[in-house]
Amino acid sequence: MSKPLIWAIAAALVIMGPLLGIATRRIVDRLAEKTIGKGRAMHRMGFGLAHDLAVPVGALIGLTIALALPTGLPFSPASVHQILTAALMLALTYAVARLCADVVTSVAKRITGVSGSVSLFSTITRVVVFVLGILITLDSVGVQITPLLGALGIGALAIALALEGTLANLFAGVHILASKTVQPGDFVKIDSGDIGWVRDVNWRTTTIQDLSGNFIIVPNSKFAEAILTNFHRPDQDMAVTVEVSASYASDLEHVEAVALDVARQAVKELDAGFSGAEPRVRFHTFGESGVEFRVVLRTRHYEDQYLLVSEFIKGLHKRFREEGIVIPYPVRVLEIAPGGAPESRLAAALHTP
Repeated sequence: MSKPLIWAIAAALVIMGPLLGIATRRIVDRLAEKTIGKGRAMHRMGFGLAHDLAVPVGALIGLTIALALPTGLPFSPASVHQILTAALMLALTYAVARLCADVVTSVAKRITGVSGSVSLFSTITRVVVFVLGILITLDSVGVQITPLLGALGIGALAIALALEGTLANLFAGVHILASKTVQPGDFVKIDSGDIGWVRDVNWRTTTIQDLSGNFIIVPNSKFAEAILTNFHRPDQDMAVTVEVSASYASDLEHVEAVALDVARQAVKELDAGFSGAEPRVRFHTFGESGVEFRVVLRTRHYEDQYLLVSEFIKGLHKRFREEGIVIPYPVRVLEIAPGGAPESRLAAALHTP
């Protein structure tokens, strides 16, 4: 067989290997589309592993067969074998790292019961698998890893001192998720005044999405040390109070009945209300202008309180007007001693708000 023909066959094998891998990947993806819909996580992860390995394994097979031909290349067979072995090990490391990250993330979501991503666990798993894979690859090609491990230990100590803040954020993120006081999806408020949903906890930061939709990025160490209110723990529903006032001439029994009727109607008509809790009215102060009381409503979620309070106030204002119940303006009554000078009475009147 002539050398040009051998070179042509080798080149064809090098090209056909990746093409075969691409074709295999497409077949795997089509099978995955039909199977993943059945809800089997292990099938999804198995197809993901096959998807990641199809192209690199196909390329390596084509390259291996091509190099086995008598092309006359000045390469040692042992060196070629080591290079191909290392390439295969790295491809396996990449695929297994993704698979292990998917498994850990899936287990974490199942345990915590949240739908948000927990990328911290995924990142740590990938780093650990990559380090182990590289060490195994070096050992498989004949590199002594024992001195390397010693050097890595000393280097890791130096890196730990240099990256003290980064490692503090990493371990704080692990503590946040492991303690289960906060999970992705919870609605929280921290002592800095920031409030919103926890969207993700990664290796360095915690991401909070506020009510306007913007992201607030908080370092894990500061988030772990913050005084925090979690509106989703132990339950998501919460009490909301609305301060109201009625004139002293009002019948307080009637005022209470009207306020309760409006509150029940608002909770019933709105999806934001918590129908399992009865509204309450509590009178608490003889104010300067009238009798002050508060109406206690209950909402299903923190963010629903604004709509519920708004609709309740509109409804209560309308009913008070229909029932003749007066919401008093601020009033101050001044009594002047008999026989007081007209100038003093005039001055007192001028200084009255």
